[in-house]
Amino acid sequence: MTLATRAHPFTPGAVALALGALALVLPSPGQITALYVFTVALALATGTGRGVRGGLVAVLPIWVLLFVLQGVYGEGPRVAAPWGGTLSQSGLQWAWSQGTRLAVIATASLAFASSFDPHRFLQAAIARRWSFGAAFLLVATLDAADRLGGQARRLREAQRTRGIRVTGSLAARARALPALVFPLLLVSLTEADDRALALETRGLTTPGPRTAMDPPPDTAVDHVVRWLALASVAAAVIVRAHH
Repeated sequence: MTLATRAHPFTPGAVALALGALALVLPSPGQITALYVFTVALALATGTGRGVRGGLVAVLPIWVLLFVLQGVYGEGPRVAAPWGGTLSQSGLQWAWSQGTRLAVIATASLAFASSFDPHRFLQAAIARRWSFGAAFLLVATLDAADRLGGQARRLREAQRTRGIRVTGSLAARARALPALVFPLLLVSLTEADDRALALETRGLTTPGPRTAMDPPPDTAVDHVVRWLALASVAAAVIVRAHH
């Protein structure tokens, strides 16, 4: 069990939200770079290194696009490029800072998702007297992405065994898209209907308080971490407002 999975379910979410907010609030490229380094180090230390890899995969194409648009074709003072020619200095700084902001948000979000435990979160929400319907909606939303990804992979392999080309050129991928999208939508709608019926028979919409059967412990360390996350965002907003 990693440090992230041992923590109270609200703590990783609070830290991920705080990191995302800081990525939007901090102004300078140096501060954003330091925040990204801290986010990566925190993900590795808490056992959620999958978020680091996923964040890089998600943001690397955006980084390259921003580099081309702002660094190569940007305006302002130019600096020499290592391979010859020149690059826009301000464009490079803007591309790096904006790409790094997205990298922080993607890494923090994916690290949180990799450690998310629906059962512990629901138990914690019930113990706090949260609306069970709202808590379950959040859990179902976070869980849906992983389930849809698995279904898409299975459908892709099934279509490949039937002789449909799902890889290759962009035109081939576009022709295979209907054969992947329509079955995925049908399976998702059928599963959603089955889940709704099952939850209705289990009394999901029944009003009244619920009792947490196995509430996760909310330690003093969890409280301190969540308050520090909130305080860091508040301090960053105040500093940004005075500049």
